[in-house]
Amino acid sequence: MNTVAEQQINRLIWRTRRGARELDGLLMAYAQENASTWSPEEMASFEELLAQPDPVLMDWFMRRARPRDTQLKGLVAEILASKRRLSSA
Repeated sequence: MNTVAEQQINRLIWRTRRGARELDGLLMAYAQENASTWSPEEMASFEELLAQPDPVLMDWFMRRARPRDTQLKGLVAEILASKRRLSSA
């Protein structure tokens, strides 16, 4: 049986499915790799990231713009670094 935390992680991973292939792959891979170790604050930050519209996320991940919020800025940088690590492995 799933615990409440596992259910919350599964819901978050489901929410990474955005409909834009680039975002789906980036966000889903990051969440699947890291979600099991997130603190409640990290989970809330990721939820805040997922609440952003797709065009905003695309701009952030394509480095055409940067989040104003420092926590989101750090999360975007972490996700991009994670993508680079996975790509080079």
